[in-house]
Amino acid sequence: MNQHSALSYIYFKKFIGCFLLFSAAFATQAQQKPSNPSLFVHFDKTIYTNNEMVWFTGYLLRGEMKDLNKHSILSVALVRDIDSAVIKQDKYLMVNGLSLGSMVLPDSMITGNYHFQATTNRISKGLPEVLFMQPIVIKTNIDAAFNASIKLLNAAKNSNSANQVVVTVTTKDARFLPEPVDVTYKYGRVYKNAKTNTSGELLFSLDEQADLADPNVYAKIKYGKDSSFINMPIPVTKRKALVKFYPEGGQLVDEVPGFIAWEVRDQQGATVDLKATLYENDKPINTIESNAYGIGKFMLNPKKSMNYSVKLSHTAFADSTYYLPAIVSDGIGIQVKNAVTSDTLTVILRSKIAQTLGLQIKDADSTFLSTDVKISKNGRILKIPLNDVTKGLKTITFSDSLNRPLAERMFFAHYNTQQKIIVSTDQQAYNRREKVTLKLKLNEQDTLGMVSIACVQDNRMLMKFSTDIESYVYLNSELGTLPIGAAGRPFEDKPYLENVLLVKGWRKYTWQNAGYDSLAFHVAFKKFDKTLKKPIDVSYLKEKGMGILQTDSLGTMTLSNEILTLEYGKKMFLVATAKNQGNYNMEVNDPYVKLNKQYAKLFKVAHNELPAAVYNNNELALKSNEKAIRLREVMISGNEVPVFKGPNACGDYVCLYNILNCRNHTWDGHNTLPVAGRTYKEDGTNQLVVYKACEKNSFLSIIDGVYTKKEFYVNDFADPLEPALVSTLYWNAGTVMSAKEKEIIFYTGDIPGKFRIVVQGITDRDVIFGQHDFEVKENKL
Repeated sequence: MNQHSALSYIYFKKFIGCFLLFSAAFATQAQQKPSNPSLFVHFDKTIYTNNEMVWFTGYLLRGEMKDLNKHSILSVALVRDIDSAVIKQDKYLMVNGLSLGSMVLPDSMITGNYHFQATTNRISKGLPEVLFMQPIVIKTNIDAAFNASIKLLNAAKNSNSANQVVVTVTTKDARFLPEPVDVTYKYGRVYKNAKTNTSGELLFSLDEQADLADPNVYAKIKYGKDSSFINMPIPVTKRKALVKFYPEGGQLVDEVPGFIAWEVRDQQGATVDLKATLYENDKPINTIESNAYGIGKFMLNPKKSMNYSVKLSHTAFADSTYYLPAIVSDGIGIQVKNAVTSDTLTVILRSKIAQTLGLQIKDADSTFLSTDVKISKNGRILKIPLNDVTKGLKTITFSDSLNRPLAERMFFAHYNTQQKIIVSTDQQAYNRREKVTLKLKLNEQDTLGMVSIACVQDNRMLMKFSTDIESYVYLNSELGTLPIGAAGRPFEDKPYLENVLLVKGWRKYTWQNAGYDSLAFHVAFKKFDKTLKKPIDVSYLKEKGMGILQTDSLGTMTLSNEILTLEYGKKMFLVATAKNQGNYNMEVNDPYVKLNKQYAKLFKVAHNELPAAVYNNNELALKSNEKAIRLREVMISGNEVPVFKGPNACGDYVCLYNILNCRNHTWDGHNTLPVAGRTYKEDGTNQLVVYKACEKNSFLSIIDGVYTKKEFYVNDFADPLEPALVSTLYWNAGTVMSAKEKEIIFYTGDIPGKFRIVVQGITDRDVIFGQHDFEVKENKL
């Protein structure tokens, strides 16, 4: 099922017509005039291991249709959270808003929190037009070279005393190491380097730091060439509450009753559910409370001559009195009964005087309704049909005769959780290495769609990191990072959305269309490290393609996307074809390398909760039954553990099963280097190929190309000796859907437990998301 780079454009043509139809329809229903484009990337899972293949599909949504094809490159970088280091990056072809890609993770990655950073070639003044960030966790399928742990010996009793922390490092069998180990630890503003003692321990004190957004102490342990990260939260003696008040409509109006939402978080941003007392001057008038989201609301008829405050009934917080916003003399009060509504919006207006108000319903890009309404001093109830309002977040605004805003409220129009795609399997439970028949059917008649499909091990999907296209397009892209909903997917939890819309507003970011930066891929040839004085010919070679180019008089040239395009995992070479080739050397200037480093420092992942503690460096290792085959292979090969030091200069290697550049064993310890003249199996086809010699010269260099889709190989695991410990059983980057039910076949592996199928994409009417679970049984003894 291997597809060659020469077929890449043919492959995309199969989907582009459909995708253009879907994108155009979605753009039409999403806004009346063009809005800023939005990038969503569906990754197959959120927990990976070293040396694992990542599969993804990038969707460019909204924006003007004529600008879709201007986004021609999707750049994906893997960034380590703790130090913003770019670990790996690649470029992928994007055609009319669609990019299908894969990436092999490095074998030497340190476990911990990472994120994928995705942008396109549309850059203005160094900033990307679109940005998508997907948090992930990296675990390991290799046993740690040593044991490292962190522990709190003594907690501080008050803010004036210190916390005692100990880091312990031993061999894997709990023996002392022969020499001290380097430890670097960071806590808030503290950053220190130290060494363990002869017992493998490092004891240090940490004074409490007020208002830390992240209470964790992070330690990096380095012994020889091996490193591990561990972390642990440091308790605080007194938490500090951050309390905000949100009068419905925007402000408190003298003697106009209305609801007030309030939100409670601690200094780390964690939501707090508690009770509190509402005071009018010094008199308690009501008991209020916040829910699990840290949000609550209460009714108040404010008087301008009074002061209103809230005192928290929670002993864990140091300061507990918070004052409500100032009260204005004139204005109106509004109450929206159901801010998450289908086709009608009901608004209760309150006022002290009769007046005529301007009413507008709009979003960040368009105005859907603009009219005048009259209101008496007794108020008025409005029931507004939303027939001409598109689906999604909108605001209703009331203004005075001078067009000054008096009150505003956000709501969600045409909310509907009806399942748009039905996802099912022929069984609910399967044996190991058994065929699975997946069935997909669009729920609406006369609908076309295109979806990406992933079937992965359920424990490789962290709920707090999972992002679905529906929640992202309608919520996260407009409101930013949201608290985790109790029901899982934010979009499906209506009570959750009602709470969020009480306290959230539009993100204050607008793309200014001001000229775009050039991101051309430049190559410069020099002779004896000196700039050339006349052009030279340069040949490029890649699978199923070659050609001759010419530099300018200075030896520089620009490579187009078409020349750089090749299938992921394949290689492209540039060769100086001038006389005395050995006198030439080549320098490559890939602008995305520099940009991704800048973005990694500039853009941080906004987590909706604190990083999980890692008290021991073995906590982020795979379970034994998920890596047993790998260990068994090492044991049967002899007394020495094989060590693969990497592919040859041309990027080639041979796996244990005599497959050249086998995708399933990219950095396996049994890999060897290919020998010129020997015959090997071709990856994906098992056809026999004769390997040609590889010579590395400065005038001949491997170029990182612009990659296209790599076909996912559906393995039936018929060979009992072949490992079947894959966490992604199936991936399909782009499946065209119609009213007809579609069946897809794949097979279970040797990993037992729950597996999750996630299907998401776009139709000619909307974005769609669906999922389904099934079980793989344990082997019977």
